[in-house]
Amino acid sequence: MRTQFIKITADPGELLIAREVRERKFSAPLHYHPELELTLILESSGKRFIGDSIESFGPGDLVLVGENTPHFWCNDSPASEDSSSLAIVVQFSKDFLGDCFFKLTGAEHIDNLINNSSRGACLKSSSTKALITKKILNILKVETFEKTLLLLEILNIFAKSEICYLSSLGFRPYLNETDYTRMNKVYNYVYSNISNSFDVSEIADLLNMSVSAFSHYFKKRTQKTFTQFINETRIGNAKRLLMETDKSIAEIAYESGYNSLSNFNKQFCALVKYSPKNFRKNY
Repeated sequence: MRTQFIKITADPGELLIAREVRERKFSAPLHYHPELELTLILESSGKRFIGDSIESFGPGDLVLVGENTPHFWCNDSPASEDSSSLAIVVQFSKDFLGDCFFKLTGAEHIDNLINNSSRGACLKSSSTKALITKKILNILKVETFEKTLLLLEILNIFAKSEICYLSSLGFRPYLNETDYTRMNKVYNYVYSNISNSFDVSEIADLLNMSVSAFSHYFKKRTQKTFTQFINETRIGNAKRLLMETDKSIAEIAYESGYNSLSNFNKQFCALVKYSPKNFRKNY
């Protein structure tokens, strides 16, 4: 799957694009664009990749993705006749109201949100998320001026709320097409083989690199080692299975690539700060 730069063009007179995306399975590959993107998931689940963050998503997931930040949503299971993936996507340029609009109008909090959104931003408060969700659903029903007002309301609420940034602090969008193609290969290989053991040499071969060159390349692009990335991806998969299935912890450990239950428990506690059993109980 080739990574894409996507050209987004609003209709004449429109300052933003608001659309419903309905598919059996989300089909957009890892991609980027200069516009910011607010995505609300209404149906389906899987993994979302934003910058160097890989986390589970499900209905109600709401994320603001910054300009030129690589992102895509990958569904858990193959598409079938009964599959349904539905999202509302709102896209707008950083200066859709002109240069320095937010600074000049006393809205530095929105300016800060926009500037930091390259890491991907989500909300911690479920009540705030619910409020913004209502406004995003309404944005599909109104005309141009009201759309703009609603987006300003959404950004104002978002920026004043407790925000969780998804990618690591050192992450910066990379604009080289080669980087996107390479990282897309890595992400897809890892996610498709999450229950298997990984040989770094196999992945290095995918990119036509030596093991040492790949390790250096991956660390430079993601601010983490490949081992850290694999572990975080496996634990993310385990969290989803703990929340969404009744499988035993041993089964989930095996499906997430851990052959040792004690090692799985150790790694899970280190990253999540809960044991798998307590995580399932709480969530």
